[in-house]
Amino acid sequence: MKTTLLIAVGLLTLGSTAGPLVPSAGADSRCHQLDDDAGIRASVMTDGCTSPVGLCTAGVFKGDPLLRGTTALVADGLVPAAGMPFVEAATTLSYSALLTITTRRGSLTTRDTGIFDTAAGLFASRDIVVGGTGIFEGATGHIFYTGTGVTAFDAHATGEICLAR
Repeated sequence: MKTTLLIAVGLLTLGSTAGPLVPSAGADSRCHQLDDDAGIRASVMTDGCTSPVGLCTAGVFKGDPLLRGTTALVADGLVPAAGMPFVEAATTLSYSALLTITTRRGSLTTRDTGIFDTAAGLFASRDIVVGGTGIFEGATGHIFYTGTGVTAFDAHATGEICLAR
């Protein structure tokens, strides 16, 4: 009974505090949590669009001092009905793209995978860091976007970018 109680207390303690055995995501000083007002404002562009599926955007990353700069998205995959034609409306698209954020200190490239409801003008995506230059060389991390728009987009961003040095 005493042993069972000690094990239960130990498990509760680990589960509730995550103590020193499990470092928090933000514990690394090289990691940067995006500011609450971080996001992207972008518009669909056709001039110079190199996307094999015809979807490119250009805009600005706003609100966060680390990522403040310009953005360029080039979609390389797109399917209607979110890939589920018997479940989802054809106006809901699943897409994949490369998103590059260019700042005065370097560029960060992410693999942007999302869903876009063109009828309602809503989208959400998950971005994983896949490359970088300048201070972003060797960076890791993720960004989540939620937003609105059909040809002009306004998205809120949350996430964490960890610099290699």
